[in-house]
Amino acid sequence: MNMRILGILIRKDVRLVMMPVLFYMLVGAVAIGMMGVERHAFFYAASVLLITAMIALGFHPAMATVVGERKEQTLAFVMSMPITPTDYTWTKVLANLLLFFVPFLLLLGGTLGMISVRPSMPDGLIPYAVILFGYLAATAVLILCVALVTESMQWTIVVQIAGNLGLQGVMYGASTIPAIKSTINTEMIVWSEPALLFIGSEIAISLILLAATLWLQSRKTDFI
Repeated sequence: MNMRILGILIRKDVRLVMMPVLFYMLVGAVAIGMMGVERHAFFYAASVLLITAMIALGFHPAMATVVGERKEQTLAFVMSMPITPTDYTWTKVLANLLLFFVPFLLLLGGTLGMISVRPSMPDGLIPYAVILFGYLAATAVLILCVALVTESMQWTIVVQIAGNLGLQGVMYGASTIPAIKSTINTEMIVWSEPALLFIGSEIAISLILLAATLWLQSRKTDFI
């Protein structure tokens, strides 16, 4: 494993989409700021804006750094370097996880902080917010894995659309579970068993997807 070459490829991918990622972070930060306005309309608009920024953050890097290389026919040049297919996969995984999870953690922290300090927002929202953020993170991982395995723009877009639709189901499903619903509008932060099951499942699914992708990529014989 040529660590120097891998570092160069990771930095290349990070630089490629750094500006869009910073833009999505800025949009997310503006949305979090809007949540501080004591009006229901601002909270609703801020929630939509924040979710939109997170969806774009989970989709854009994979499209640009993985599918884009196939579309622009630069993959052949990358694979001509002294790296193995496994090395190539690791560079994509590490670069994309870095590009997504650094902004993700900052926006998650900002959101939870805003919920904690704004009097009109019950602290009971925090477990529910973590569930939704966890779903968006798992969806971003799924998009990356599909992009790596299929190298197909069509399949990547299909998965993104399906993930967006699935978010509506998670929002509704989590909010109607009695153990979560009973505390969501209170000042109590309750990490109930269903809430922890949701979060644990999202983490487990993400890890399984990454492991399966690395295994499938290691068995590929044609990267060009």
